[in-house]
Amino acid sequence: MRAPGRLLASGREADIFEYGPGLVLRRSREGRSMAAEARIMTHVRSQGYPVPAVDDVSDDGVDMVIERVEGADMVAVMASRPWTIPRQGGVLADLHLQLHDLAAPQWLHDAPVGRGDRMLHLDLHPLNVILGPKGPMVIDGANACRGDPVVDVDLAWVLMAAGEIPTGRLMAAVFGRARGALVRSFLRPFDRDELSQRLRDVVAYKVKDPHMSAAEQARMWRVVDQAGPVPA
Repeated sequence: MRAPGRLLASGREADIFEYGPGLVLRRSREGRSMAAEARIMTHVRSQGYPVPAVDDVSDDGVDMVIERVEGADMVAVMASRPWTIPRQGGVLADLHLQLHDLAAPQWLHDAPVGRGDRMLHLDLHPLNVILGPKGPMVIDGANACRGDPVVDVDLAWVLMAAGEIPTGRLMAAVFGRARGALVRSFLRPFDRDELSQRLRDVVAYKVKDPHMSAAEQARMWRVVDQAGPVPA
């Protein structure tokens, strides 16, 4: 693989570089292999799910070359056009439903909570959806696994309701006031009683994530409390 171009963006675990026409190189800062993620992306894309095409993976898996996706993430779009927030919640819900329609391959590991045979992303929230001329595109599938779709939806719910917004003050203020509308529109197609049954277990798993701050953890538990008692 050749040397990448200029740095385009940095996430929690990887940096994104230019890599020729229509491509970017994603490089793990922690030396983590992305070979398994590339395999998952190739699999779901072959089933028609909107993820970037994988072009190449280095021998050690630390570098992955993928299709360059033009556009902005869903948070940026909602902050600049807040009147679209309810619609974007519906788009996110549809991306969950499309993914959960796919049977997970036998080689994919099980989710940390619950059991099932569907494809799960485990990080499918607005920051991981790019909105561009080709429609929504899902990125960052490092946590993908097989399991119960309720777990995936619950995780998105608590992350949107309780997660910090890693953006500028203005964007955080605009988006922060609209969380409720976003969450309500996202949850509309799903059975709230079914979601509530798994919610406490999902939050118990997510608060162990070292990337989650104490404030985020406390807000997640408030989401559980506000969801009401688990149906008998």
